[in-house]
Amino acid sequence: MASPPRPRIRDVAEVAGVSATTVSHVLNGKGRVDEATRARVIAAAERLGYRPNSTAKRLRSGRADTIGLLLPFGAAAEHAQHILAVEFYLTLAMSVVEAAFDHDQALLQLPPLRAPEDLRRFVVDGAIVVDPLPADPRLRLFDQLGLPTVTVGRDAARPADPWWVATDSTAGTRAVLDHLAAAGARRIALLTVDIEWSWFVEGRRAYTAWTHDHGIEPITILTRPDRLDSSAVEAATAALDLEPDAVYAPPQWLATGLLKAAKERGVRVPDDLLVSVGVDSQLARTGEPPLTALDLAPVRTAREAVDLLVQRIEGRASGGSRLIPAELRPRRSSTPSG
Repeated sequence: MASPPRPRIRDVAEVAGVSATTVSHVLNGKGRVDEATRARVIAAAERLGYRPNSTAKRLRSGRADTIGLLLPFGAAAEHAQHILAVEFYLTLAMSVVEAAFDHDQALLQLPPLRAPEDLRRFVVDGAIVVDPLPADPRLRLFDQLGLPTVTVGRDAARPADPWWVATDSTAGTRAVLDHLAAAGARRIALLTVDIEWSWFVEGRRAYTAWTHDHGIEPITILTRPDRLDSSAVEAATAALDLEPDAVYAPPQWLATGLLKAAKERGVRVPDDLLVSVGVDSQLARTGEPPLTALDLAPVRTAREAVDLLVQRIEGRASGGSRLIPAELRPRRSSTPSG
C-alpha cells in the first residue's frame, strides 16, 4: 500500500488561506508577518504534519545546521574518558545535544584540532568550546575559517569577546567561604588546580580577595591537573599539614583525596574539619559525609550556550555574555555536629 503524499508548502498555504511565500516566511522566521497570520500558518502546518525538507533548507541557507562541541583542551583519546567521567561535563554534553535538537541543529563532538586542515574535514556552522585556555588555539582555528564560536568559560586573552557563557565563579566562591565562616571556620584553605581555566582563575582571585577582606591568612595549595590520584593525595597531605579548620576544594577529585587523607590521620569531617567542594555531583550527594557543594547549573549552561551560538550563526545577536549564578547546596560536611 502506497504511503500518502508528503504535505507540501502549497498545501499549508491553502489550508491557512495565505500565499506560499507567507508560509515560507513564517516557517523560516523571515519577513514581517502579523501574529494572527503566523499562528494560523503554524496551526495549519501542525494539522497537516508538514515538515520542511531539511536538505532543501540547507541548500537555500548555505548552512550545515550542525554545530560542533569541543571538550576542554587536551581531551584527546587518552583523556576523553576522564573528562566525560566528570558528571558536570557529561551532563553538559548531553544537554548540548538536547538543546541543539530543540534548535533543529545536529551536534558533532569534535576531536582535538591543531591545524585548519583538521577543522576543514568537518562541516559545521560554528562550535561551543568548553573551558578555553588563554589564547586558546582552537578558537583561532575557527576565526581563521570565519566560523563563529561560543565558549563555556572565558578566554582570559580575549577580554572584549562577548561570546561566552559562564557560571559566576567569583560569587560562588564567596558564597562557600561565607558559609564556612558562618559555621565557625577561621583558617580556611583553598585546595585547587594550577590550570588557567577561567573557573579556577576567578575562584583563586575571589578567595584571595575574600581572605583579605576578612583579615584571614590565605592558605592556597595548588596541584597539577595531571596524575590525578597521586597529586590529590600529595595536595591533601600538604593542606592538612597546615592545620586548617576548613578546606574548599573546587574539583571533586581533590575533595575525595582530602577525605581519604583526613581519615588516615584521624581527622573527622565535619567535627574537626569542614569541607566544601566546588561542583555538585552524585559523589558529593552520596559520599560519607555528604559534601556541601556548588550547583553549577550544567543544563542551563548548555542551553544558554547553544542559544547564543545559534543566534550568532543566524546573525540575530550582536553579542551578549551570559553569567549564570551558582547555588550553594549545604550538606553535613560543613555542619559541625557539636
